[in-house]
Amino acid sequence: MSSVCRKCASDVKTNQNGVACDLCSNWFHTKCVGISNEAYKFLQVNCISIDSAASDSQTPVNGGALWFCSSCIAPASKLIRNVSIIQHRQDELENELKQTNIRQCFLESEVKENKRALEDMQKCISTITEELSDIKTDLAIKQAEPSQWSDIVSQAVDDKLGQVAVEINKVEESIAETRKKAAEVKDLEDRSSNMILYRVPECPPGNYETVMKHDTEFCLDLCRDVLGVDMQSDDIVRVYCLGKRGESPRPLLVRLSSKLLKSRIMEYTYKLRNAEDFKNIIISYDMTKQQREECKKLVLEAKDRESNEPSGEYIFRVRGAPGEMKIVKIRRRQPWSSTD
Repeated sequence: MSSVCRKCASDVKTNQNGVACDLCSNWFHTKCVGISNEAYKFLQVNCISIDSAASDSQTPVNGGALWFCSSCIAPASKLIRNVSIIQHRQDELENELKQTNIRQCFLESEVKENKRALEDMQKCISTITEELSDIKTDLAIKQAEPSQWSDIVSQAVDDKLGQVAVEINKVEESIAETRKKAAEVKDLEDRSSNMILYRVPECPPGNYETVMKHDTEFCLDLCRDVLGVDMQSDDIVRVYCLGKRGESPRPLLVRLSSKLLKSRIMEYTYKLRNAEDFKNIIISYDMTKQQREECKKLVLEAKDRESNEPSGEYIFRVRGAPGEMKIVKIRRRQPWSSTD
């Protein structure tokens, strides 16, 4: 690569101050690109070697800092930003993978426990079957005995059958409980990257593509302009209204590309209070039936505690993500007053 200055077309000599662009590798006199002596001294230490212009390779040796010419600064900035975004999303995917592995281990543990319960039940049934066989053998031997013996044996058989029924019921209850837990875990996983928006103005009836575009653009504007969360259209996997169309806007369910993105959005929902065009919007978690019941119980308890609060200075509210919700005590805001 030639060490000719791309500004003045003259050589960058060894006794002249020169820098090379870290993207296109073209050389420039520092005076041609407006680099001060102080800035050049910094670049000598942190960006390029002193003899780069005179070396055979004439390739800048990076030491932590980068310098780009005016032609390369825009694409270089975009490239660095894209690399940063890709790295950030890679970190998010790795965290999600770890969480998925944890949930998978939990399900595998439940399946193993269920399998052990079934094996125990089979052993129990096998043992009881052997005992019944022994009783039948004894009964055949004692057929010549008085009928009272037959009654005793019959009672013993009934007792054993009753024990078997009890054991089978316990195993069936254990299996049902395991299935219930597995279904809850799956439901949680399906809803983990969802959020629900209330009071969103509905798009007039139209084709599917038009409605999707309207709802997607509303979500993007809300997250970018109000909440300050950098989102792209491909971060929204799916968006659709819940229930039948009526006079009031239906809740809008939004499925995002990752749980971490949803968590970031939920962290900044407090900004809605100061957004004139979005202050009536409510953003909520997509909760399972069990989580909704838990939330209702906590809300009722919060209302009861607030009604029994003697001073009237505090209110009680339910805060936290599903599964981590709790009642918090908050001091009421005092009304502003002025004196003459």
